[in-house]
Amino acid sequence: MEPMTATRNAPRLFVGMVVIALGSLALLDNLGVLDIGDVWSLWPLLLVAFGLARMLRPAGQPGRWTGTVLFLVGSWLMLQNLGLAPVRLGVVFWPLLIVLLGVRLVWGAVSRGALHAPPAEGTARLSAFAMLGGSEHKSNAADFQGGDVTSILGGCKIDLRQASVKTGPAVIDVFAMWGGIEILVPADWGVLVQGTPIMGAFEDKSTPPRDGSGPKLVIKGVVIMGGVEIKN
Repeated sequence: MEPMTATRNAPRLFVGMVVIALGSLALLDNLGVLDIGDVWSLWPLLLVAFGLARMLRPAGQPGRWTGTVLFLVGSWLMLQNLGLAPVRLGVVFWPLLIVLLGVRLVWGAVSRGALHAPPAEGTARLSAFAMLGGSEHKSNAADFQGGDVTSILGGCKIDLRQASVKTGPAVIDVFAMWGGIEILVPADWGVLVQGTPIMGAFEDKSTPPRDGSGPKLVIKGVVIMGGVEIKN
């Protein structure tokens, strides 16, 4: 397996392993083999697994910061469900979120230089994140390569209608939990959906090219009680 392929499949691998573990525990509990109580209280492990998968990405790959946030939130919720958290997440969520946003701004200024211009719409890769809100991103990159999009209780809109793909298929890694992601693609792009929906849906409403040729966009990732829609 190529290193890049392993990296792109890591979120699906981690989340899949957690889903298998939860389902197996629930089955054993229903069969009377184990008494594990309310197994669904372990659902924050999905956030922990997906966040950890993104945190383990190679340096320079997008999504590591998002993974850190998901890992911290999932860990806190898990401790809360187990009765081990000192306070409920709702008490510290907003102050903690503000602190994390501040840390991200400072880190970005230090790592890229405070005087550097922000990423332009022509950037080959994109990274979008929305939690309890919405975000909208556009790209007119001459050789778009992909990126990652995360939506939690919010919505993300990605407009790629002015972008082009030249060197192989572009790959977008998505994660939607109680949220939605909308991706707009050019009419000559072919779309391949390889995502995993869990009480959610991937909807490809784009019109495929008649001859099957042209640029390719691959949509991967996980949707949990949310939706990803691709259209022209």
